[in-house]
Amino acid sequence: MRGAALRMARELNAGGSFDLLLCSDFVNLPDLRALLVPALRVVPVLYYLHENQLSYPLSPDETFDPYFGFTNVLSCLSAEAVAFNSDFHRLEFMRHLPDILPRLPDYEPKWVLETIAARAEVLPLGLDVAALASARAARASRGAPPSAPGAAMASHAVPRILWNHRWEFDKRPERFFAALERLAARDLPFVADVLGESFARRPPVFDTVRQALGDRVGRFGFIESRAEYLAALREADIVVSTANHEFFGISMAEAVLCGAHPVAPAGLVYADLYAGPCERLHLYRDDEELAALLERLLADPPGSHPCPIPERYRAFAWERVAPRFDDRFDSLAAHV
Repeated sequence: MRGAALRMARELNAGGSFDLLLCSDFVNLPDLRALLVPALRVVPVLYYLHENQLSYPLSPDETFDPYFGFTNVLSCLSAEAVAFNSDFHRLEFMRHLPDILPRLPDYEPKWVLETIAARAEVLPLGLDVAALASARAARASRGAPPSAPGAAMASHAVPRILWNHRWEFDKRPERFFAALERLAARDLPFVADVLGESFARRPPVFDTVRQALGDRVGRFGFIESRAEYLAALREADIVVSTANHEFFGISMAEAVLCGAHPVAPAGLVYADLYAGPCERLHLYRDDEELAALLERLLADPPGSHPCPIPERYRAFAWERVAPRFDDRFDSLAAHV
């Protein structure tokens, strides 16, 4: 966020003419535009926030730096259009926005709030539902009705629990592993696939708990092959999120569309996606409820039930989402 504009400006300036710039939330848009040649400074920009630095949780090794959140604010003001990946994200950003503006002394921030609110829209991410549906069809051949996520659980000798997220602090792996240790202590049968990309500083709990759980841990680590990854999703009976920061949740969406039964925090974007008549089978509020819900699902699988979650995720198929992006790109490019 501090230095990317230096490189991007050179590449854009050498790239010729453009009708539109699509910038992520990691771009310092005012810096970028200042470094562009005059002809490119007037090209319309859609600033897309998949995350934001106003509410992103700090790791134990970090201290708060208002620069990053303020960069998001300035970039929203510098763009012709601002899009969020979910309505939950849009509302969360606007809720935190007043917290950072008072850091500017003797400044009336009302116009900033009004300007960004007027520009903010929602363009959800797309999912490759066709490929995921193929994986789900293969699962259905094993006896799981397409309308029932996790319905094959009762037919498995050993249920598989999936955790498929970045191996970083904001995904709270400690909470997940603590629940698994409780299940193991009660001698409930399960195998846990722990998937995701790790980085230079990954939480140490991954190594310590792997040893503690022993052969209860199945797949472990990052899967390079997309086909192998989908195979792992297809085999999952339960998929769990323990995140404390989630605005869309692609990994959960893909697992659900492959047939896994989702279990997620009763907040974040999941409060919108998983609400409904069966939300008690999917949402938990604290560590105790997480462990209790997993124990309940293992001991007494819910079987087929009219769950609205898979159909909600199918609304994000690229066949439906891509035209919305295309239309927005066209409308912005037409107003140069």
